[in-house]
Formats: sequence, C-alpha cells, structure tokens
Amino acid sequence: MQSTSTSQRLGSPPSPEAHGRSRRHGKAVTAVLATVLLVGSAFHPPIKPTMTVVIDAGHGGRDPGNLGTGRYPTVEKDITLAVALKTAAYIEERIPGVRVIMTRTGDTYPDLPERVRIANDNQADLLMSIHCDSFSKSSAKGSSSFVMGLAKSEASLRVAQKENAVLFENGGKEALGFDPDDPDTFIALALKQEIYLERSLQFANLIQTQFRERVGRNDRGVRQADYYVTAYANMPSVLVELGFLTNPDEEDFLRSEKGQDYMSSALFRAFRDYADHWFNLESAIQKAPPTQDEEGEENGAGNAEEDAPGASAPLPAPPWFSDIKNDCTETVCFAVQAASSKKGGTLEVQGHDIPFVTTEVVRGVHKYRVGSTHSYEDACHMRDTLRKNGFADAFVVAFKDGNRIPLEKALEQKRN
Repeated sequence: MQSTSTSQRLGSPPSPEAHGRSRRHGKAVTAVLATVLLVGSAFHPPIKPTMTVVIDAGHGGRDPGNLGTGRYPTVEKDITLAVALKTAAYIEERIPGVRVIMTRTGDTYPDLPERVRIANDNQADLLMSIHCDSFSKSSAKGSSSFVMGLAKSEASLRVAQKENAVLFENGGKEALGFDPDDPDTFIALALKQEIYLERSLQFANLIQTQFRERVGRNDRGVRQADYYVTAYANMPSVLVELGFLTNPDEEDFLRSEKGQDYMSSALFRAFRDYADHWFNLESAIQKAPPTQDEEGEENGAGNAEEDAPGASAPLPAPPWFSDIKNDCTETVCFAVQAASSKKGGTLEVQGHDIPFVTTEVVRGVHKYRVGSTHSYEDACHMRDTLRKNGFADAFVVAFKDGNRIPLEKALEQKRN
C-alpha cells in the first residue's frame, strides 16, 4: 500500500472535545452518508486487507471477570465487549485496509488457548486484549498496558518451535520457509520474539499516551507480565487494563457510553498511529535493495573474471551510512541490533562495512549491533533506516553502563 493512500484513509473518531458536537447530526446526515458509501462501493473494488488485527474482549459467558463495586449488574465482561466492539467499528470504518477479527462478539467464553489460537491461525499482525482492573482498595485508579513478560520468552519460543515442527510434518515446509530440525530455526524464532516484544512495547506506549493525553486517565504505565495471551501469541500483542471497576468514579466512567466512546477512540488512535507506521515501513521494506550476501549470490561474487584486473569499480558507500550515529556518552544508551548469525563475518552493504558495528557472541550466535545514541528517537530512526535497506529484522536495544537492560526500563529511566 502506498503511503499517500494510507494517510488519506486514516481518519480519527471524534475527540472528547468534539463529542458533544457530533450528536447534533441527525438521521438525514446518516442517510446521506450511507447513500454515498453505497454508491462509492459500486465503483471501487474492495480493498485487499494488508494487515490483520485481532481484538479480544476479555472474559465472557460463564466468566464475568471482576465484579466492580457491586453497585451495578454490569461487570468486566460487559464493559470489555462494549469497548472492543466500538474499537473494531472505528477501525473498520476508517482504515479499510485492515481486517478485524474478534475473539467474541457476544456473551460467550472462548478459553485462553482458543483466543490465542484464533490470532495465530489467522496469522494476525497484532493482538489487542481488553480488560478492566480491580484492587482491594477502592482508591486504586488508572489505565495500564501489559506486554509479554521476559520469564515467558523461553517458554513461548519452545512452544512456537514445537508448533512449527507440527506444521512441517503436515507439509507446511514452504509456508515455514525453514526446516525445524535446523538449529538456525531457534535463532530465527528468538529474533522474531524480540521483534514482537519491541513492537508490543511500541503499541503499548501509544495506547498509554492516548489514555493520558486525550482521555485524561491516570497513567499506570507499560509493564511486563506473564499473561497467556501475550506470551503465546505469534505476533505483537498487548493486554490493556482500561481502569479499575473497584474505583466508583472509574466504574461510572467505564460503564457510561461517553466513557466507552472515549476509551475505544483512544485505542483506535493508538492503533492508527501504529498501523500508519507499519503500513509505510513494510511498503518500504518490500522495495529495499538486496543485502550484500544476496547481491553476491545473484551477481556471482567471487567469480574469477570479476576479480581480474579491469573489473568494474566498487560502488560508493551508501549515503544512508551518514544516518548511523555513535555519539552516546551517557549512562543509558540505545543501539540497533541489525542481525544475528552463527557464521560470523562482517556486516556490509555494496562491499562497504556498515559503520559503528560491534559484534557480541552469545551461546555461539554472533549478534551485530549498530551505532550508539542517548536518544531513543534517533535509535528508532537508525532502526528504520536499516530496515529499509535490507535489514528488515533490525530492532532497538538498550544498555546501561555497557550492560544490556530491558528497553522499557531504559525508557523509564530516561523519562525520570
């Protein structure tokens, strides 16, 4: 999808300030819009989905979730479903290129493995699980977002490896793109797991920003926890706690139509920003030039005739090399892990070594890090630059006093 067409389609639901004004539009306006949509659909073919998001309304059926203050018959399962449906409607109406799948659309109870299976089987690009919090003290308040806990990383990798092995046995080798008996498979899965975590953190931070700045909710931050849906989903995933139903004020807000509109609008806006970034980035990656290894294979690197005198001069160093920074002098620094390999060697493009590359060998695997900066924004720019130029799996890593630390801890220390 071209970035121009994406930006034209990514609209926004009404902000809290505009909510009252939107109610002044009557049925006549709705009818006109419906007519325009119907006429337009007759001349434009359906847009092929380029991204799939699974929205999971927590609990349901025999599982009510938390009961809140007990003042109302509505409980967690009712509120999560209402917000999930509203969020799905916003996405479907305003981003036609996204396919939305719900784990439930009514008062049913898919168990946790079923929710994850729905996301995995549909090869979703993102999983959003919506919940409401509770606590023994009614004063607890605020919204939070959870991503996969580090303790689950190894376990979820093993599960993914086992599932891939089963797929391979059922004739899915072409779909996998690798042999599960190959030791490099685990390395590939480990890299994907780190990418899922980094993207999950990005989406979670976008959600918390919307809750805090657009809806005025108390920000309890982004955390890591061992939730099943985030640990075993084969895609970026975030579990959202909308607020505390055990807090009377938050319960009243989350039960109200206005509160549900605001929260679903915030979730949509966060998703829109995430999708807008990845729509554009994935399009750029599709057009990225081949890596040096691919060029060597395609062009016959090492051929005696090419190495002979009179061979064509090497290409100049790519201009994007100048985007790589290596100027961090602070305690906490960010870098970009560009690649991992068991074979070692150098990291190069068009015959030129990428600048400011350091190599670390962990359990026999060579990890290549590029650059160093105190700015997370600059690190993200370097990451995106590398992704656009042949290193599609690059991701940001953080260090404190030279030791690797979780990215979210580094961001928290920077904020403080």
